[in-house]
Amino acid sequence: MQQDNKQEISDFIVIGRDDKDQSYLILQYNATQRNQAEVLWCRANQAITVGEVVRGKLLPPKHPNVIWDELLTSQHQIDYLPTLLVEE
Repeated sequence: MQQDNKQEISDFIVIGRDDKDQSYLILQYNATQRNQAEVLWCRANQAITVGEVVRGKLLPPKHPNVIWDELLTSQHQIDYLPTLLVEE
C-alpha cells in the first residue's frame, strides 16, 4: 500500500523551543478532526516564535523507522523529528 504524500495544512501553536537543537514543541490548533489535540516536537523550515500561531503542514521525519534513542546526540535526533513547513 502506498502512503498518501498529500499532507493536511493545519494551524499550529508554538508552545516551546529547544535552543540547543532549534526544535519546536507545537500543538495542532485546529484538531477538530482528531479525537485529541496532538502535541509534538518538530523542526521548521524557518524560524518561528513561542506563542505564535503558524499555518503549515507536517512532513514525516527523514528516518521514520528508527526507534528513538535518548543516547543519540542532538544532531542525530533532529533527523528523527518531523518538519513543519510554515506557509509564508
